[in-house]
Amino acid sequence: MNLRPGIPLLSEVDALVADPYYAQHTEYNKKFLARHGESLKGYGKLWGQDPFMLWSRRWEYPFEYQKVLAYLQANTDRPLTMLDGGSGVTYVPYMLCDAAPNLSVVCCDTNTSYAPMFSQINQELGTDRVTFQEAMLQKLPYPDGGLDILCCMSVLEHTDNYAQIVAEFARVLKPGGLLVLTFDLSLDDKFTLTRAQATDLLKGVIEKFTLDVPDAVDELKRMDQKQAILSTDAIKATKPELLPWRYPMLKGVQDLMQGHGWTGGFRSKSVFCLSGIRKA
Repeated sequence: MNLRPGIPLLSEVDALVADPYYAQHTEYNKKFLARHGESLKGYGKLWGQDPFMLWSRRWEYPFEYQKVLAYLQANTDRPLTMLDGGSGVTYVPYMLCDAAPNLSVVCCDTNTSYAPMFSQINQELGTDRVTFQEAMLQKLPYPDGGLDILCCMSVLEHTDNYAQIVAEFARVLKPGGLLVLTFDLSLDDKFTLTRAQATDLLKGVIEKFTLDVPDAVDELKRMDQKQAILSTDAIKATKPELLPWRYPMLKGVQDLMQGHGWTGGFRSKSVFCLSGIRKA
């Protein structure tokens, strides 16, 4: 099935979960976690031991994989390099490398504890096609036009200076290179990214990339369709085990002290997904 860019609808998520394509991801991820559980020990303290089983990642990772694989299949005549920005440690780069023998992936993150995890996983698999490097998105240590593909899954909401990050993405990608980007949206405008921030971000991306979203800024109107879109509110009512907040009361107190009012530690969020081609 073709995963639509923009803000996913609950009906689209349900259709994905029922599709054999989703089963490919769940099965690969299950085997990845089972084989490398010891190497990933400690990872779950931050994002849960199974990041695929988070409320939005069930859509984001299949979306990312689909867009990247289509690009890889259209460019089989040369080696390709992909950057996974703010990568964490997931099954996705390994699944992509299994599907495309001409691909190598650099995973970058500011968390240096991931380096030994990647090292151990690579040793267990006998591969050197997935590597890790400490790096910040605002200042990527890669040459101009040195990358073919750049993916960044739900990272921007944990950063700032989005214009600088988008400029870096455009700088390190070759003209014609692929960007796959997702980011969280704050449905109550209490946290990042607010609607205004998302609007500015998308305008910046549109300047440098030809997007697969017909009107990316107009797509933000779906934020008002709270009963129809994938959101933490909907997940809280149906599958609360997919939410990441383990100690909501403590988080709520922190939010109160930081001037957000009483949140109960809950974030009312949706997610925006897009892919685009670097303009010449």
